[in-house]
Parts: sequence; structure tokens; C-alpha cells
Amino acid sequence: MTKVAIAQILSTHDVKHNLAVSAKVVRDAVAEGAKAVFLPEAADFIARSADETFQLSAPLSKHEYTQGLQALAKELGVVISAGVHDLPEADEKDDEPEGSLRVYNTHVLIGTEGQLLARYRKIHLFDVELQQAVGADGVVPAPKRTGESDRVRPGKEIVAPVAVDGLGKIGLEICYDLRFPELHIIQTRLGADILTFPSAFTLKTGKDHWATLLRGIAIQFQVYVLASAQYGAHNPQRSSWGEALAFDPWGRQLGRLRSVEDDGDKAAIDKVYAEGGEYFLTDIDLEAVTGTRKQIPLAFQKRSDIYGVVGKELPPHLIE
Repeated sequence: MTKVAIAQILSTHDVKHNLAVSAKVVRDAVAEGAKAVFLPEAADFIARSADETFQLSAPLSKHEYTQGLQALAKELGVVISAGVHDLPEADEKDDEPEGSLRVYNTHVLIGTEGQLLARYRKIHLFDVELQQAVGADGVVPAPKRTGESDRVRPGKEIVAPVAVDGLGKIGLEICYDLRFPELHIIQTRLGADILTFPSAFTLKTGKDHWATLLRGIAIQFQVYVLASAQYGAHNPQRSSWGEALAFDPWGRQLGRLRSVEDDGDKAAIDKVYAEGGEYFLTDIDLEAVTGTRKQIPLAFQKRSDIYGVVGKELPPHLIE
């Protein structure tokens, strides 16, 4: 078994502060025996505007937050997963029109030598119109639109699960991806033992959907689900639900952190998130994956002869 930490932080527009907060969580978790630490989506920053998002973003080769995590991973000999914002490298094709402020919403996995094991750019973007609660005056407000694609470029490829000693194969996803089972099908078909969902869920969808969706993925796809989370008010315009979670392949909850609706001493909680964050530890036992799949052999019972194979035309490098 391998001990991992699932983290919850409150990122702001201050990258240096967010790196210090993330580093504290990682150091504390490693001191308690964690061999891998999973940080949330947008751990590098949550900006106040599209312009600020663009100004704070950079290619990974020049990315202050990611490079800080890489140095930390090498120093401590720990694997780190985190969500960041990045831009194309100088030698990378850029299809955006001139003047575009859109960036990538990216999940990086960093190895124990500080090396970048994988980079996955979010392919499903959170473009929704959520109905708001009826006001005290009985007026029904207009739906609240959230258009991630206004400021984020959609990723163009799936990243194959990454083999990590003691953890098996880790499948990289991000937040809203969890609503699209096709991606989970492909990841598990490619051998994923763990699916990761660094997230910054909204309050409305967090309360009603978050935990149920995550547990369902663990059960249906017979994988560990590790879901780190953003928590609280990042700025006056944006807040995140929190409730970082983990489930085993049988759907048993392995750990949970607070949501914004949990009871607690607000001043004490604010202090925790101003100075660092929270995490819980859990063990990954790959025998739980094989044991669950042996009891309920879904992979062998699929009727691909009737409904085909999702991702049949994947690029050869993913299927090798």
C-alpha cells in the first residue's frame, strides 16, 4: 500500500502566496508519510478577470508555480499532482487568433526527481447556465452563465494513464471532465487504476452533484477516485464548494474535507486557509482494484459487438 494526501486550498490571484500555501500542504503531508500529494484545479491562481488570467499564465518551461512544485518534489522525493494555467511553448503550434486572452486549464503530474511526468489540458469546458434560487421577493433571477471557454482554450488530446511506482496507472482528468463517461471509459481501457479530478466546483453543483458523481465513477469504473478541491471565496465574484473526497473501487469513502456549508469556527477556518490548507491521508492498495474487478468482471462483460468501442480510433501511441 502507498499513502497519498488529498488536499484542499483557497487559491487567490497571488501566485507566490499560492505556491507557499501549496508547499506547506505538501511538506506537512510528506512529514506524515505521504508519497504523493494531490492539489486542486487552478492551484497556481484564480484570477479576477480574463485579462489577469492571461497575464499570470505562462508556458510550463517558464511557469513559476509549476517550477516551484518541481523543485519541491525533487527535494522531498514526492509525486505531486496539481491544476495550473499554461500557454503554448515557443515551438508549439498556436491556433488562437492574435490578441486572444485564452489560456489552457492544465493538470500536471510531477515525479520524485522533479520531472514532468505528464501534462493534460482540460478538454471539457464548463459552459453552463445555472438557474438561481428564487429571491425573497418572489422574483426568479435570470440563469447565471459561466463560460469557461471565454477564457480557456479546450485541450485537444487525451493523455494516457501514467505508471507511478506504488500507485499503478494514474488517469489525469480535471473537474468538469467527471460528467463525461467516455473519458473514464478510455482511461480505464488504457489501464487506469486511479482517476484524478483536481477541481474547483461551484456552490450549486457542488452541493447537489459533486459527491454523488465521484462515488458513481469509482463504482462504475472500478477505480480509485481522488478529488482534490478548491474551497471558499477566491474573490467577490467567485467561490468554490470544497469537499475534497476519495473513494476506493468498491465506492467506499476514504476521506472527506469540509465544504463551505459545513459548520465550524469561521475565524479559525479562515486562518487555516490563509496560512495553508487542509488534507487527508489515505492508502492506495492496488489489490483492491484487481479484487473488485474480479468479483464484478465488467471489462469482460461489455457487449462491444452490439454497441461498439468508445475511443476505437484513438491515436496508436495511446493504445500501445
